Amino acid sequence: MGLAIPTLASEVPGNYLTSALWNANVYNGLTYLLNRPMFEGYQSAAQSIANGSLTAVAIDTNLVDTYGGHSTTTNNSRYTCQTGAAGWYLVTCAAGFTANANGARALEIHKNGTAVKLGYAGTDDSRTDIAAALQATAIVQLAVGDYLEGYVYQTSGGALSTNPVATGMTVIWMHI
Repeated sequence: MGLAIPTLASEVPGNYLTSALWNANVYNGLTYLLNRPMFEGYQSAAQSIANGSLTAVAIDTNLVDTYGGHSTTTNNSRYTCQTGAAGWYLVTCAAGFTANANGARALEIHKNGTAVKLGYAGTDDSRTDIAAALQATAIVQLAVGDYLEGYVYQTSGGALSTNPVATGMTVIWMHI
């Protein structure tokens, strides 16, 4: 489904209001304003993240996906821009890790495979019972076909799991 961001109506006096003019100049604009591109998805199951490995976050559950830009089975780490025109998107990613006192954690927002924003958390070596929670927010310009992903990184010395939404928070939100 691709709905273009509408342009302002401009007609000359004397033109008849046809259904084509109505759809192009009024209906499409109202439909766009009432159904803005939005996505929210989350992990329902923990994902193992290898030590020292930048890993795309798998999102297996969609809460809102107004334009069908995310698949829970194919490239489930990606949200692909579906609107009919370029636009600015407010993107927030959050990721949680299970408790571990070693190393550091990072979260990145990527556009088409390139990092655009970084969230970072150190650890408190005196505490082993605190889970890390990270968040990154960016305003990103997208064109049709551009995609966004959340990537996580950790250096605990071994594999470390993300916290799914039931026990922590590993989610991606976006809207235009």
